[in-house]
Amino acid sequence: MGSSTDCPVCGVAATLICTRCKLVRYCVPEHQKQHWAQHKRRCKPYRVEEDEQLGRFLVATQNIAAKQIAFVEEPLVVGPKWYHSQDETIVPCVGCHTPCRLGKHQCRSCHWPVCSAACAHEALECSVLSVGPAPGARADNRTLNDYFRGDALLVLRCLLLQRQNPVKWTALLEMQSHEDERRGTELHVEAETRVVGYLQVRFLKRLKQTKPDLLADCGSEMLHRICGIIETNYMVIELPSGVELSGLFRQACMMEHACQPNCYFQFDAFTQQITVRAGCDLQKGDHLRIAYTNILWGTQLRQHHLRLTKHFSCHCARCLDPTENGSYVSALACLGDVNQSCTGTQLPVDPLNEDTQWKCDTCPMLVDAAYVAELQTHMTDQVEGLLAGRPTAKEVELLLARLSQMLHPNHFHMFNLKHTLIQLYGNETGLEMETLSDGQLERKLRLCKELHDVCRRIDPHSIKLAIYVTVILIEIAHTLEEQSRRASPDTDVAGLLEQAHARLKEAEEVLEKEHDSVAGRKLNDKLQREIFECEKLNLTLKYSQKTVAE
Repeated sequence: MGSSTDCPVCGVAATLICTRCKLVRYCVPEHQKQHWAQHKRRCKPYRVEEDEQLGRFLVATQNIAAKQIAFVEEPLVVGPKWYHSQDETIVPCVGCHTPCRLGKHQCRSCHWPVCSAACAHEALECSVLSVGPAPGARADNRTLNDYFRGDALLVLRCLLLQRQNPVKWTALLEMQSHEDERRGTELHVEAETRVVGYLQVRFLKRLKQTKPDLLADCGSEMLHRICGIIETNYMVIELPSGVELSGLFRQACMMEHACQPNCYFQFDAFTQQITVRAGCDLQKGDHLRIAYTNILWGTQLRQHHLRLTKHFSCHCARCLDPTENGSYVSALACLGDVNQSCTGTQLPVDPLNEDTQWKCDTCPMLVDAAYVAELQTHMTDQVEGLLAGRPTAKEVELLLARLSQMLHPNHFHMFNLKHTLIQLYGNETGLEMETLSDGQLERKLRLCKELHDVCRRIDPHSIKLAIYVTVILIEIAHTLEEQSRRASPDTDVAGLLEQAHARLKEAEEVLEKEHDSVAGRKLNDKLQREIFECEKLNLTLKYSQKTVAE
């Protein structure tokens, strides 16, 4: 929506500007009040722009303070998560998305899983699903999971908009689908097998025979187009129950990707609205950005994921910098002659080129991309294999020692291992806080500070890494509290406890962004207990000092 100098009520030249969106002017306050009922839906502190590289994107039309709401939006479609696991036994109810066990309750008409016999879902959707053959009464979980394909249901819900809500249908079809780029890819083949063929054979061909005029366009080409729209634009939504859904939002999906985002969103499970907030202070002209990928990954892994699933490459400042804002989360140790004592760092010459060579920043050593890729794959298997179980601190330390010969201390694999280690030291049986040596306490504190520095470099406002940062800050506080208990008489014990309390209060502010997630709520409960214990310890110290003074 462009700005206008004319009053929208009477059409005369106006100077009184809407203070929120800065896009509409009025001649008198009375006309602004009169126009509010119509204008409020469009009154947002951003505008939509478009160019060849980014497509459509959102630009702030005024300064937006951190945590301030940029906009609230209703979905075009919400449904089961797009990348559907084929071995799940707990799935979202088709009516209300409450978690339900496969085979326990079924809709009386279409036999799809519901949370209770009384829960009903949308009538048109139910009628379409009813034309398909129901699974047998003795079907096992694998058979049920194969029949009740949540990702296909999400596509069907999109398809049904052409009957249910033509305005939303039009908005959906305006979204980018990358149809040409998808053809012949693994994602296209998988969509054909898992979604398109499934819907055609089990429901849509039968529907054409019984209700030929119900859906004007439900051919394979349209289904593939919808799959592309979902792949490119869907947003992951976590409900308070822990169930993950996928949502399509007309405005929110226009926010461009950045590996250092400046916005975050929260989802209201009751209204199904998404609320987008500024993750930091935004200036007029700033683009509204979110992250489409895991920002803890290194550049080449992020780029691969974006090219595979979103069909574009990221050219943000972090991706263009071989050091990734000085975080070195992709960097390797020098891979030169082991008999030489080079302490340099191996970095990609061209971070955006997956075939680039990797050069040491100290010696002339060059390594081919194929060797680095093979090395990374091998290390990924080792790290994921260890962390998939319940590793001990000793096992983590051993793998850290091995990988440190090849990886920079801040490499994302090292980060994950260290983040696990700081939680094991002080909590593992035999490694409780009171049993740790002073050296182990110092190592834990040093690791925490290293991890915190990495987080600040790649996510300075803790927009995506709030959970990680909160855990780090809690472990810092734990260590400072234990050091205060062991302190010598000439140590500033009060100062240590003040530092611990400050870290916990910092964590409290950081975690606000995650209060609507299951992990965030659980961690917040723990955090509040930690704050209480820290304050109690501080009061005990003050009481002891007062008693001694008397």
